[in-house]
Amino acid sequence: MKKKLAGLVLCGTMLVGASPFVGTASANGSNGTTDPVLCFVAAQAIITEALHEYRDGHLTAAELRSILVGTSSFLGDCLTP
Repeated sequence: MKKKLAGLVLCGTMLVGASPFVGTASANGSNGTTDPVLCFVAAQAIITEALHEYRDGHLTAAELRSILVGTSSFLGDCLTP
């Protein structure tokens, strides 16, 4: 299950342009910005999956906190102009 979370985090990093697939995430055209909706959709998917894994006992409270803090940082980076 941690692999699934890692995949979601990787998806999130692709949205902010930290991958060779930058063009697919630039929904606002050629100005190099990322659509805020994509940021929130990725964050929501990461948080939902993390909470599900925590409820199933696959994550500890410390791991869940780490994911939530990382998602918060992701949103801050993604939404900064």
